[in-house]
Amino acid sequence: MDTTASGQPETKTTLRHRVAVGIVPIVLLGIGAAGQAGGQSPPQARSVLGPWVGTYVCAQGLTGLTLSIVEATPTRARALFHFYADPRNPRVPTGCFTMTGHYDPASGRLQLKGQDWLLKSPGYRVVHFDGHVDAEGRRFTGKVSGASSCKQFDLGRSAPPATPPAACVIPMPAMADDLRDAGRIGEALADEGRIDLNILFDFARATIRPDSLPQLDELGRILLAPPLATRRVALHGHTDAVGDAAANLRLSRERAAAVADYLVRTFGIAPQRFDVQGHGESRLKKPLTPEADVNRRVEVVLLD
Repeated sequence: MDTTASGQPETKTTLRHRVAVGIVPIVLLGIGAAGQAGGQSPPQARSVLGPWVGTYVCAQGLTGLTLSIVEATPTRARALFHFYADPRNPRVPTGCFTMTGHYDPASGRLQLKGQDWLLKSPGYRVVHFDGHVDAEGRRFTGKVSGASSCKQFDLGRSAPPATPPAACVIPMPAMADDLRDAGRIGEALADEGRIDLNILFDFARATIRPDSLPQLDELGRILLAPPLATRRVALHGHTDAVGDAAANLRLSRERAAAVADYLVRTFGIAPQRFDVQGHGESRLKKPLTPEADVNRRVEVVLLD
């Protein structure tokens, strides 16, 4: 399977714009307004130019997709394939690649083959589409191939097709209320190099509560997306000052280790990327209120 991005050092400005998965700016060099063969446009009902939004299914499960078609003729079609997490399957990273193919406006058949990565997610391959646009030009469905367990795609649009710009900036759809936008953790890590996550655990134990999983899933997607896919990360556990100090120290490390174990097990992140430490009650976030909930946290720190 394909692996990671380059891991070259980047400036804070570049890092912020690329890590904030909520909005991924991609520039398609050399792709401008679409033209039709022989100066003839296909019937409006069969026009496919512009963005299509929906889902497709491969080994990772249901995956969100924005497909921006910039050219479509019987001799050449070009598109941008941008995938991301669907709220029903939040552990999918984001990625983007170009596609080429051809389109038959008479039958509505559009075939697209994955080409060059613009934003690569580790472990993912480009895929290919073979499908049909309905007579109203509102729905594009068909089969997916090129990677493990691929099945079908289903895309639609509610607005009339428009000629896409040469520079393509695609915002991810808003997540459901219980799935925080993946840009929040990414921006904090890019700006400050660290973030405190208020991960909830069972009382006096290192068992992660289910209501903390969306936040950990967000962190997992961030750590898989360029440019953080090769960075090492420190996970520092902290407790409040309630109870025995030695027990708190042990518990804080167990909780940080539980976070690392979840990310390794769920997202396949290499365990050697994590530096797990526990500080107990020695580094209270609010020293004047040592028993406050805010002191119970897991600190995520980017390492050089």
